[in-house]
Amino acid sequence: MSKKKKTKKTNIKNVQKVVEQQQSEKNNTLVFGGILLAMSSIGLLIFVLSDKVFHLS
Repeated sequence: MSKKKKTKKTNIKNVQKVVEQQQSEKNNTLVFGGILLAMSSIGLLIFVLSDKVFHLS
């Protein structure tokens, strides 16, 4: 009574390559975004501390 459904066979290797490429692109953008955020926050911290310590204004 049980019938087996016909499924389309996809090439698993091709699917894995596409998924890996998309993940690596996302990882690269996250790394660059994190580095940019860290550099800007360090710059702001240095600016605020130098203003508080040396009273530039």
